Amino acid sequence: MRGEQIVLSFFFLAALIVVLVTLYLRFRKQQMYHQERLTALDKGLPIPRAQTPAPWSPRVYLLRGLMWSFAGIALSVFLLGIALTTQRPQSAENILWRAKSLAQSVGITTEEAKQIIEKDSNTRQDGMPLGVALLGLIPIGVGLAYLIFYYTGDRGGANPQPSTLES
Repeated sequence: MRGEQIVLSFFFLAALIVVLVTLYLRFRKQQMYHQERLTALDKGLPIPRAQTPAPWSPRVYLLRGLMWSFAGIALSVFLLGIALTTQRPQSAENILWRAKSLAQSVGITTEEAKQIIEKDSNTRQDGMPLGVALLGLIPIGVGLAYLIFYYTGDRGGANPQPSTLES
């Protein structure tokens, strides 16, 4: 369990570092833009115009759909890999202890209890359940919604067809 906590802490720390670096770089960019404007004012030059974002395009939905879908697939594969690697067989000591406990509580022999425990241990899973990998279906669904909207949605309506109504 300790190794899993270390790996989880590492991923959390890495994500935190990425977010902080991104925020710092965005702050520096805004600071440089502000410095440029102040320098232009001091020198009496015209103030540079603000950068306008690129015009909107319906391809944004395609990009978002692909990003969400592939992120969901990656999340599903990641969680499935963790779930499969955390499955461990039970130790003989654990099986024997459970058999003795079961024998005392139910009133059967230790051998009978041991057979029940061994049969049950084949179906019992230790570690993270495989169903956790289904959480990846959430971003996959969002991505598919974006892709469906991209392929079936309005293409911008640049040239609408005039309706011809004849009386």
